[in-house]
Amino acid sequence: MRRMEFSDREPNAALQPVPDESDVIATNEQAWEDWGRVDPLWAVVTASDRKHGHWDLEEFFSSGQDTIDSLMAEGVRHGVPARSSRAVDFGCGVGRLTRALGTYATQVIGLDVSSSMIEQAIDLNSGRSGLEFVVHRDTDLHVIDDDSQDIVCSLLVLQHIPSIPLIENYLREFVRVLAPGGFLFVNLPVRVAVPDLSLRAKLRPRTRFYGLLRRLGVSPRFLYRHFNWNPDMAMNSIPMERVRSILTASGGSILESRVVEEDGGVEQGLYLVTC
Repeated sequence: MRRMEFSDREPNAALQPVPDESDVIATNEQAWEDWGRVDPLWAVVTASDRKHGHWDLEEFFSSGQDTIDSLMAEGVRHGVPARSSRAVDFGCGVGRLTRALGTYATQVIGLDVSSSMIEQAIDLNSGRSGLEFVVHRDTDLHVIDDDSQDIVCSLLVLQHIPSIPLIENYLREFVRVLAPGGFLFVNLPVRVAVPDLSLRAKLRPRTRFYGLLRRLGVSPRFLYRHFNWNPDMAMNSIPMERVRSILTASGGSILESRVVEEDGGVEQGLYLVTC
């Protein structure tokens, strides 16, 4: 396995973020760098009783295998994928699902915005053949050829991208790289909780204070351990009909779409797609 960082060309000019959005995206990238340092397993799967390093490593990766096994069984019922040679895990974190995809495809690439997550993915999956982990911060998937991936996976990831246009472009890109007869599974909330609009919630004094300490160089581990400070974790949603429209307009054929309610009342839209 090797770590790579792609920056060989500018992102799609049409998707260049406006200055304010650039700041938001940069803040998001820093947040995930921090999560990769303070509690990467919990940031990937936010089980209430696993925070502050309480995930058992074997249980963590086993949960990823269970998830992939279940989805691949659904694919079999739909007759996909036609082949299982190449797969991509978008937003791979420490490789929880990437490792599981390796039991179905001979070559799997995991992409993540956080270099600290990628470093741990390489370490935790060392000795496992066919897995590659890549730092990816572009606004598209130009590093992956058209029609080249038999399996495309992105679970519990797109919701944390703080730009709706960027999320929608990634949906298009997933279909572009999917091989004929391939299998794409992706989820995204169809709605999120209404935010607290009180003055205190808008000002977020504690968040601002800890953010200031972080900018002054206070260790994220110190803030997390002693003050239970959390790096910002964006949460976005797109209505199901909008997601379905983007996927089909991009050339995808939706095998199934459904709403799955998660802990905390988040309604996740799950989409199973082929080409």
